[in-house]
Formats: sequence, structure tokens, C-alpha cells
Amino acid sequence: MILSFYDNKKNGPIILFIHGTASANDIWEEQYKLLNKSDYRIIGIDLRGHGKSLNPGGFCTLEEHSNDLKETLDHIGINSSITIIGHSFGAVLATRFAEKYPDKVCRLLLVSLPARMPKLLLKYYKWFLGKPFEYLKKKLNLILKLPLKKCYKFAISTDLSIIRDILRDSFKWDLLSQVPKIYCPVYLSVGRFDYVALKSMVKKLHKELPNSSYKVFNWASHNCMEDVPAEFNKWVLSVLALPMIHLS
Repeated sequence: MILSFYDNKKNGPIILFIHGTASANDIWEEQYKLLNKSDYRIIGIDLRGHGKSLNPGGFCTLEEHSNDLKETLDHIGINSSITIIGHSFGAVLATRFAEKYPDKVCRLLLVSLPARMPKLLLKYYKWFLGKPFEYLKKKLNLILKLPLKKCYKFAISTDLSIIRDILRDSFKWDLLSQVPKIYCPVYLSVGRFDYVALKSMVKKLHKELPNSSYKVFNWASHNCMEDVPAEFNKWVLSVLALPMIHLS
């Protein structure tokens, strides 16, 4: 399906932003403000069931999300190799996309990548996405008026069935046992207090992934771009300034 997307329509190198589960394209607002001052062409998408993208129904796997991404980029007319910045599930999706279409991706910035989801957290999510989340959905209008971070407001606004689909799919994620075959530069970053993408697992993946680097934001949790936007933006700019060396 064609996803809802943002496009600044500039003529420079293309950067695609992919948000995580229960989030939306607007989570990257601070990064868009920064990069729109440059010549980069910025494209950001709302995954199906998130933000302004509808959920067509049926069980949706990682492969369906990857197909959505390919179809949307084809619709926009993107033919050149692009940089992808993905957060959480968006980082998992970016990894899968780079594996399927290596000629379409020149660089990956993977933020808070859950290389392997903690089992205890999966059990908690399974419980929370039942009656507790359904109750919060009923109070949506009230919650959206509260002075909460964007990530929480996006979470409660997201289609519940698509969140449950991603959760079920996440039980199969294990990028440590099956290291992705990626040939472009990979830049991993994670918050020191991240409870979803444990920094120990991200560091382990870094050691297994050739042509990768590893960055820890000491005062951030899962949403680094929101917790420490200035430091996060500095990291993004430093990565974009580096030369790209592909593995053969």
C-alpha cells in the first residue's frame, strides 16, 4: 500500500526517516528542522496503522511493512540509493529493507534497534495491549490534552491491531543469532537507559556487524531523538559527513 509521507522535495541526497511502533512521522520534527536547512531531500513515512496511514486490515508482518516501503518509494519515484534513519521497529524494518534491496540503501543509521526483544518486556506488552490499553483508548481525547511527550500521544493514537501485529512478529526477531547481511555502513546508537533495545545487545550486534559503529547517549532512554535532541542531531550530522565504504 502507499503510505502517507512527508517530502521536502529538495534535490540533494535522499534521507528516509522511519519511526518505530506506536509512533508517527512527526517524531522526527527536530531532525527535519535541522536538515531542512541543508540541501538534503528529506522523506518521512507513517507506517500502516500509524499517523495518517490507514490500516487495510489482515495480519501484517515485517515483510508487509517492507513491501509498503518499497511501493511508497516507487510511487514517489525514488530510484537512487538512499540513507535510512530508523528508530526501534523502524530500525528493524530498515535492516530488512537493506537486506532485500542492497542497491537501494547506501547507509543505515539504526537508532534503538531491538536486536532481540527482552522476554519479560514482551510479556508486559502482551498484558498492557489488552484491557489497559483499550481503557486508555477510550480516554484518548482527554489524554491528548495532557502535557505529555509526543511519543506517548502517538502511542495512544496508533491503531491497536497493528501494534499487536508488530508485537506478535517481534517474538521472531533475533538479529544476534541471524546477523543481517548488510554491505553498506551501519551506525548503531542507543540510549543508556533504553529498556527495549538493551545497549548490551546493541553493542553485541555491533561486534558482529562488519562496517558498523556504536554510539551510546548517556542521558537517553528509548526515544533518543526526543530525550537528547541536540546531542542526537550532532551525531546525525557527524555520520552524514563521513565517507561511505561498501563491503564487497
